[in-house]
Amino acid sequence: MKYKFELAPELVPVLKAYTSQPAPPEGTPLQEVFRNNLKMMAEQVGVKSTDELTVENKYFTNSDGIETQLRVFTPLSIGSSLPCIFWMHGGGTMSGLPEQEDSTLYQMALAIGCVIVSVNYRLTPEHPYPAPINDCYEGLVYVSENASLFNINPDKIAVGGGSAGGLLSTSCALLARKNNKPKLVHQSLTYPMLDHRGITESSKEITNVGVWDRDMNLYGFSCYLKDVKDNIPDLAIPILVDDLSNLPQTFVAVGTMDVLRDEAIEYAQKLAASGVITELHIYPGMTHVFDALVPDSKAAKDFNAARISAFKRAFE
Repeated sequence: MKYKFELAPELVPVLKAYTSQPAPPEGTPLQEVFRNNLKMMAEQVGVKSTDELTVENKYFTNSDGIETQLRVFTPLSIGSSLPCIFWMHGGGTMSGLPEQEDSTLYQMALAIGCVIVSVNYRLTPEHPYPAPINDCYEGLVYVSENASLFNINPDKIAVGGGSAGGLLSTSCALLARKNNKPKLVHQSLTYPMLDHRGITESSKEITNVGVWDRDMNLYGFSCYLKDVKDNIPDLAIPILVDDLSNLPQTFVAVGTMDVLRDEAIEYAQKLAASGVITELHIYPGMTHVFDALVPDSKAAKDFNAARISAFKRAFE
C-alpha cells in the first residue's frame, strides 16, 4: 500500500532543529553517537522516588554470570500483587539504557496502576544476538518467578518497548510461548524493528528524514546479527516466523513516515491472521519516536492514551 510521503506540519520545525545539530567527529562509530545522545537524554529525564511511586534498581544474574540491572517503578498506596509490564528500552540494539525512558515509564506506571520493570540488556555490536534477547527473557522469567519481590501478580504480566525494545518484546513473547513460561497477557510494540532485510517500501522511502533512517536501521541490524549473517534464526527476526498463533493480544503503533512502518503493519496483519487479538494504530505524517519529538501533538497524546488503554484492558 502506498502512503503519502509528507511530514506532519508540527514535526517540520522540530526535525529541522534536530538535524541541524553539529556532526560528531569524523569516524565516530554510529553506536557511540547514539549512546552519547541517549545518555544525555537519560540525564535530562531521569526520575527519583516520590510519595506516589518508588523508583529503584534491582539486579539478577544472567546465564553468563553477569549482574544485570532491572529498573523498577512501583506505584504506592494501591495495594499488592499488581499487574506488571516488563519493558525493553529502544536504541537500535546498539545503544540506550533504562533511564532514558524514566519519565515515560513513571507516568505509565501511575496511569495504568502497575509495576514496570525495565531491563538493562547488553548492547550490540559488542554483544550481538542472542545476548540481548537472552538478558531480556531471563530477566522476564526472573521477575515472574520472584513475584513477591516485585509486588506483582505473575498471571498479569505484559511485555513492551519501542524500536529495538519492540523487537526484543516480540522475541520474549515467542520464547515465552515456546517454553510455556511466563504466562503473558499482552505485548505492546511501538514502531518495532522487525525486519533486517530492508526490502519494504518504507525502508526504501525513508532515507533522509534524519530520525532512524534506512542506513541507521540496516546498521543496527548488522550489529545485532553480527554472528548470524547466514541461516538467521526466526527468533532473531520475528517477521520471519510463520506461526504466530497463541501469542498474547498485541498493540502495534507506527507513523507513516517511519522507516519501520511496513514491517510493523505486516507483523500486525500476520498476528491478526493467526487469530491473535491485535490492535494497530497508524499515525499520518509521523516519524520514528514521534511521541518523544512532539509530545504535545495530538498524535502523541492519542498514541499514549491508546497504549495505556490497551494495557488496562489486558490487565482486567
